[in-house]
Amino acid sequence: MTYPALHTWIGGVAEESPESDGTWLHDPNTGEALVASASSSLDQVGRAVSAAQDAHDDRRWRGLAPESRAERLAALADWIDARAEEIAHLDALNSGVPISVTRLFGGANGATLRDAARRAVAIGDVRDLPSAQGGVRGHRVPWGPTALILPWNAPSAMAVKKTAFALAAGATVVLKPSLFSPWSAQLLLEGVHAVGIPDGAVGLVQGSGGVGRALVADERIAAISMTGSTPTGRAIAATAAPRFARLQLELGSNNAAIVRADADLPAAAKALADGVLKLSGQWCEAPRRVLVDRRRRDELAGLLIAEFGRRTIGSSLDEDTEVGPVAFAARREELTAQRERLAGAGAEILRVAAVPAQGWFFEPTVAVLDGPGLADEVFGPMLLVGGYDTEDEAVALANTGQVGLAGYVFGDDEGAAAALGTRLVAGEVKVNGTSVLDMSPESSQSFFGASGLGGHGDDDVLDFFVGKQIVGSDRPGLPL
Repeated sequence: MTYPALHTWIGGVAEESPESDGTWLHDPNTGEALVASASSSLDQVGRAVSAAQDAHDDRRWRGLAPESRAERLAALADWIDARAEEIAHLDALNSGVPISVTRLFGGANGATLRDAARRAVAIGDVRDLPSAQGGVRGHRVPWGPTALILPWNAPSAMAVKKTAFALAAGATVVLKPSLFSPWSAQLLLEGVHAVGIPDGAVGLVQGSGGVGRALVADERIAAISMTGSTPTGRAIAATAAPRFARLQLELGSNNAAIVRADADLPAAAKALADGVLKLSGQWCEAPRRVLVDRRRRDELAGLLIAEFGRRTIGSSLDEDTEVGPVAFAARREELTAQRERLAGAGAEILRVAAVPAQGWFFEPTVAVLDGPGLADEVFGPMLLVGGYDTEDEAVALANTGQVGLAGYVFGDDEGAAAALGTRLVAGEVKVNGTSVLDMSPESSQSFFGASGLGGHGDDDVLDFFVGKQIVGSDRPGLPL
């Protein structure tokens, strides 16, 4: 297979990415080296920001009516839809997520672009405000060049969503994909150029953390949207704080699930196994810790490992695979070290033994240990099961440590389960389910605790890229 060249895009032109740190992109299913990584130079990072600043200043994109921007985004949606299968294949290689799942993401990217455009048209860039004197208007004004820092676990979905809503709002952007998953962003930039979105409205830089640090440190970057690890988020926040750059940071969370005494334990085990094994365990809102009546702890652990054992583990490119490898070697090494730390703390370790010998496969694991678990996020197919004596104790444990994104409650009495869910420190709490998708078309969740800044929900995402400005005739005769 031919892989997209790792270009740097500046002002509508694809340039060579000349730097190299000697790393390679690998097939996570076999460990085979595929192509050498490439990195943008610091000069290219600066010029990409300059191009975005020029496009912002001369209004070549934000100066278009929302309807005109929507037409370009619709054309980009069609272009992306025509390449959905290629994107699914590349995402499966870059992330280890089974192709049955990356096809769902790849097939939805066009709809994401169209939805962002629809929302921007419905809201508009300018609206008349009620006033006695007339002539007062509210404007939605893009902050300025925006850095989009992308994660590796859902490459195309995150690149498309952040770019779609930024462009719909009229913002200019510079994308920085993960070093481990650069290919979908490359295709997206090809599409941006092909459908005639103005040069400079979207740029792309490649490379490791040094490139990302240079991008977010540039004084001209007015806003930063990032999805990724908590340490990276903290570093970005510290860099952005002196100039008050706007931030949207979706970070890590050891999401807790509480299994109430009246829960159907086999059904809860199936839903929890589904949740933790989706995307090969690599999604930020997956359940990470399960709290259950202490007398039923071992029973639930046995049901969970049995569910794990029923899943088909194999190549992310295999149509029948339900659990693929993790994305890269260092990810597997960290999970292995975390499992060893849990064992050292006294956890009983249950794991699936039958996984491929080659590639970056990690045995789906249940660790049985009471208490809050690890302080750092567990990002992979491993679930901690612990007991509680009272629901107050369960809530206290669930709200301990790095939390804030998601929570789960299982119970036969759904009203009581939902009431318990309101006590969790989490932006989204699901009752008797662990789906990836939102529960309502109007879902909106904040990032609580240490899980980040801002939130997501489509209207919230669209709002992030703009400030609100009031312009009009002052009211005559005011006493002050």
